Amino acid sequence: MEDTRLDIPAIADNLKKIRKFVRNYIAKCDRLESFSDEIVLAIDEACQNVVRHAYKDKEGDVTVKLSFRNNEFIASIEDDGIPVIPGKIKPRDIEDIKPGGLGTFFITQIMDSVSFQLNSPHWVNCLTMKKKINNK
Repeated sequence: MEDTRLDIPAIADNLKKIRKFVRNYIAKCDRLESFSDEIVLAIDEACQNVVRHAYKDKEGDVTVKLSFRNNEFIASIEDDGIPVIPGKIKPRDIEDIKPGGLGTFFITQIMDSVSFQLNSPHWVNCLTMKKKINNK
């Protein structure tokens, strides 16, 4: 499947457009459809974090890049917001029942690998999430 990308202002009103963009891409990928809801959830959670944390005091864009080849789905979320300190990002305990704060938990449960890259000429933060799809 051909790679694709979406560059869009990182505002809460655009999260629905991001979800639709991801769903449309997944619909075109053979064997990926059954993972659609969970992949969309992981990407939505990551983009919500960009809106809430990376740009909490300023405006900016988020770039969502998607690819699917060799049975591996890859999503990269890039922004130029406040630099992430990966060591400080920890999911809260699932038993700690209260609203919010479970995004990183969902992301790590859904995706097979999650990694941050920091500081490039093109972005400040890049979250890369990968999911292997078994042949069946």
